[in-house]
Parts: sequence; structure tokens; C-alpha cells
Amino acid sequence: MNKEWITSMFHLEKTDEIEFSHIDDYLKKDGQIFFAMDEEGNAMATCMIAPHDNGDYEIMKFAARGMYTEKGAGRACLEACIDYAKKKGVKRIVIVSNTKCTHALSLYRKAGFKEIPIDEDEKAFSRVDIEFEMLWD
Repeated sequence: MNKEWITSMFHLEKTDEIEFSHIDDYLKKDGQIFFAMDEEGNAMATCMIAPHDNGDYEIMKFAARGMYTEKGAGRACLEACIDYAKKKGVKRIVIVSNTKCTHALSLYRKAGFKEIPIDEDEKAFSRVDIEFEMLWD
């Protein structure tokens, strides 16, 4: 699902391939993957939340099948990530994206994420042109 949406709008980058091939490493480091499923057991949306070395967590590899847009599947996955982070005591979640992903950007803003300047030194993908964060005390 992730490769589908990336290649429909952009191209797979080396960092994508590294992330896809190291999913187990993210999970071993306290990451988590969430899915929203339909009644037949088909994945409607998915995303992963994983820690950075600095203690922040990142929501990554967020995707929803086009036919499920505006059905709440993406929102359910995003909320699952946020709830997971809160339970873990995470102080900050980040998301990187692209301004072409208008549905996702709207979802992030409605969930309470705030746009922040992109850290060009930390930018892992050439397609990234917007970044968000959610903070807790």
C-alpha cells in the first residue's frame, strides 16, 4: 500500500527501501504498526510510529487506499499512533509529508499537529516539503 501511493505521486527513494527492509528493527526499538481493516479483512489504511534516537517518535509510512478516502480509516490509524505515543509517555511526535498530499495534511491538522520548519539537515526524503509536530508536557 505504501509503495503504491509513493509511486503514484513521487518515486521510491533509497531511504524508502531502507525503511521497508528494516521494519522489524523499528518494531524491536518500540515501534508499532497499525492497520484499519474493512469487514472482509482488507487493509484500508496503515501507518507506523517509531522512535528516533533523540526520544521523539515519528509517524511514518502512513497510507490509505484511495477508495477509502474520507471513510475514517486513516484517522483511525493516526489516532492509534497518537494514543500509543501518549501511553508510552512520548513528549513529541513528528510527521513529514508533501503539500501534494492534501487529504493527509488536513487530517494531521485536524488531529492537532502543528506545522514547523523543516530541518533540512535531518530531511530523509527529497519529496518532503512540510513537517508537523505534536507536543505534550
